[in-house]
Formats: sequence, C-alpha cells, structure tokens
Amino acid sequence: MISSRLTLEGPIGNDKTSFLLAGRRTYADLFFPLMTDSSAKKSKLYFYDFNLKVNHQINERNRLYLSAYTGRDRFGQKGNSDAGFGNLTGTLRWNHLITNNLFSNLSAIVAKYDYSLKMKQGGSDYVWNSNMMDYTLKLDFNWFLNPQNEIKFGLLSTFHDFDPCDAYIQGENSRLGSIVPKNYALEHGLYISNEQKINEKLTLKYGLRYTVFQNIGSATIYSFAKGYPNYAVTDTTYYSRGKIFHTYYGFEPRLGLNYTLNDKASLKASFARTIQNMQLASNSSGGMPLDVWFPSGPNIKPQKANQYAIGYFRNFANNTIETSVETYYKQMEDIIDFKDNAQLLMNPRLEGDIRSGSAKAYGIEFLVRKDNGRLNGWISYTYSRILRKIPEINDGVAYPATYDKPHNINVILNYELSKRVIFSTNWVYAIGAPVTFPVGSYKIDNTYGKYYSTRNGYRMRDYHRLDLSLAIKGKDHPGRKWQGEWVFSMYNAYARHNDWMINFVQDSKDNSKIVAERWYLPFVCFPGITYNFKF
Repeated sequence: MISSRLTLEGPIGNDKTSFLLAGRRTYADLFFPLMTDSSAKKSKLYFYDFNLKVNHQINERNRLYLSAYTGRDRFGQKGNSDAGFGNLTGTLRWNHLITNNLFSNLSAIVAKYDYSLKMKQGGSDYVWNSNMMDYTLKLDFNWFLNPQNEIKFGLLSTFHDFDPCDAYIQGENSRLGSIVPKNYALEHGLYISNEQKINEKLTLKYGLRYTVFQNIGSATIYSFAKGYPNYAVTDTTYYSRGKIFHTYYGFEPRLGLNYTLNDKASLKASFARTIQNMQLASNSSGGMPLDVWFPSGPNIKPQKANQYAIGYFRNFANNTIETSVETYYKQMEDIIDFKDNAQLLMNPRLEGDIRSGSAKAYGIEFLVRKDNGRLNGWISYTYSRILRKIPEINDGVAYPATYDKPHNINVILNYELSKRVIFSTNWVYAIGAPVTFPVGSYKIDNTYGKYYSTRNGYRMRDYHRLDLSLAIKGKDHPGRKWQGEWVFSMYNAYARHNDWMINFVQDSKDNSKIVAERWYLPFVCFPGITYNFKF
C-alpha cells in the first residue's frame, strides 16, 4: 500500500546477451492529504531507485558488462522546508581472460551525488544545492598464481568535480550563485595484495596501496590566520584551469589473518591503514541536517586512520547455529568538524569555519544466526563509541560524533507455520543520535538569539520499532511458471513516535519564549498488503 517494486530479467536476442531491470518507489505521500492533522497534510516523504544491468559475452575470453543506477530520497513539508538527495552512476566493464590463471577488468565509471535543501526564513525561501561528480578509469587484475596464492593488483584514476553550494533566494528572485567556490581534484591509486594459504588452518591476506591526491584549477583558495577567535582571511590565490597546485601522497598497508581452530570455530584478525581525501562535516543541531563534503587541499589535510579488529566465530548444533563476537579499535587523525556557532548558510569562506583534530572509535559486536529449520533468523547487538577531540571545539573536551550510537539491537525472526505460511517479526533499537540543543536565549535590540549546549551535549530520543508480517505462498503446481504470495504486514506495530528532527522556534504568542517542535512521521502505525509474483 505504500510501495511497489518490479524486477525483470531475461535474454536479449540470444543466450549471449542478457539484461536485468529493477525499480521501486514508495508513495506514502499520496495518503498524506487524507489525514486530519494539518502538518501531516503538508508532508512530503518518498524515495525511488532504478537499476539496469546488461551482460554480453563476446567470446569465451571476453565479456562486457553495463550497469546503471539512479535513486533519490525526498522529505519535508510544503511551504516550510524541503530536502532531497540522490545518486546517479553508470559503469562499463570489460572482462578479459588473459590466460587460464590471469584475467583483467577494465572499468569506466561516472558517478554523481547531489542534495538540496530549502528553508523558509522570514518571507524568503533559501535554497541550497550541492553536488559532486566523479569520473573514474580503473584496471584490475586477478592472478591465480597457484592453489595457495591469489594475487590482485591494479590502478585507478579519478577526476573529482565539487560544487559545494549553488544558492539562491526564491522570495527575492535573487540568484546568489556558487557561494562556496567550486573545487577540482585528481585522485590516483596503485595497489597489490595477496591471499596466501599457509596451511590447512592459516590463511593470510596482505597488501599495500599507494595514493596520490592533486588539487587542480581553476580554483580560488583562501589563506587563513589560524588562531582564536576566528580564522581571518589573510590572502586569496587564484589558480588557472588545469594547474596542479597542491599534492598529497600516502601509503595504505593492510594485513589480515584467518585461523581455523577446528571444524566449528575460527579466529580472524586484521589491521588496515586508510587515507580518506574527501571529508564530511555535518551540522549537529536538531534542525534541518546540513552535510558538506570537503576535498583535501591547502587548508584541509587528508583523514588518516589505523584500525585493528579481532573476532571469534563458532558454530553449534551441527553447524546450524552461527555465533560470532568481534571487537575493533580505530584511531583517526586530521578529522574535521564545524567550529562552534559556524555560519553554514551563504558563507563563501566555509573552509574558515572548519577545525581539525583527532578521533577514536571502538566497539564490540555479537551475532547469533540460524538459517535452517521452522524457526530461523538472527539477533545482533553492537556497542560502539565514536569520540572526537578538537582543541578549538567544545573547549578541547572530547565529544561524541553525530553518528555515535552506543547501543544497537536487531532481532529478525521467521517462523514457518506451514510450508506455505510464514510469520516474520523485525525489531530494531538504537540509542538516540547526539545533537546540540539551545539551552537558553538572549535579546539584543529586539532580536532574540540562542545559547547552545556543549557540542552534542544532548541526544535525540531512542529509536525503536516493531514490524510484523504474515506471508502466504501460492500452491505449487507442476509445470506452472507463475508463482505468487500475499504478505500482510504492520509497520511500527506499537505506534512508536520516532523523531525525524527537532526545531527550536520562537513562540507565536510570546516572542520572548523559545519552544521545541518535534517532527515525526505523520503515520505511526501503518498496515500493508503486498502481492509478490515471479514468472
């Protein structure tokens, strides 16, 4: 009742060419005008995505693969706010069997990510559009040297095109243009790895990757005087189109091992050094989310991380029940975040509001899984923390990242009442995300402002939801190609009001007061009837 999906797969002309086409869309927004709540009537909430794949066998040693994807999410409220984000990507891959032990994949990839925000302030609508385009060419090789060694190596090159902010004010018919200067960059990578089977019990995976990140023109780069309270602009430099003006280099080693204790248990451990040349800074207030991607450059260093992990895996009941426990620790350098009271909208020097420091992430994950039998499913629990420490933010005191959620629980269970009837339940729980809330207000010249808490000093309410479903499969008929099933479901069965965002606005009756507005889905408990078919 709120979504549909369709997948088609089959040959094109002959058995050497085949295709797959898949799409889905939610349309809960069609029901909003029927609701009695005035704010619900104005709500917008939907997503869609499409996938296309085409495979063609040229001959026994050569194959071509074409794939494309597009998808978009949109949510908001008519006349007040609107937000949307989406991806568009396409890949053409040529698979070539060089010898019986060596094959290659040559891929050309185009990818676009974009998002838009629309916010009403006063009598005007402020619109913010942002997008990133990537053009990648990569060549990968797989070499089965012998039964004990599988070697992978390759190289890639990507051209990045960043447009962080194209903004305008609708109410004034005024186009502000690219508020934050556009950025261009080249990123190159060269890697080699080996999966080596030492003996029947021990397998090693090790490798090395070398990366190069180059900023290129045209570009306008600001120089900032670093120091309290603000980073004042000291110089502006313009680089002509195509000029490489800044370069970062880095090595990324990897090591992993898998040790089989017996036919029921094994140990896994790994180490990885990673470098991320594109960093994300997020607004942590409770209102409209705002994420900005920043490429490495003269003012922003690449993020570096060392991650360690170890896990124990064991099966029970004749290998019908899988269990595991894994723990990890990750140390990060040169992570970024917005300074306190940063001006995020309409700021052409947004890099000047960025501060850098270190972070650490650690956690432990438990999993129990059963795939066979009338009762099957899995239960998982994760405890994880992500803490940041930036000298010029939060008085230098460590604070949780916006995606720090210490407790996560997932319970998915299926029970076969008969061969044709299956009852399923899905329960999820996550502690609320950290958020920065106003804790007071002040007045200057009849204008009210807000005092904010320490960085991410509060949390949104915990998120939890129970979904139920009953699937009834059609009867089996020998030789019949059509198969169908009915699914009766209940989304959010106990009607939990899970928050989407919280806004703090002036009271319409008393301007001296600030009130909180809690936004959540207008429908809290929603039944569904689905018919699945395949032929």
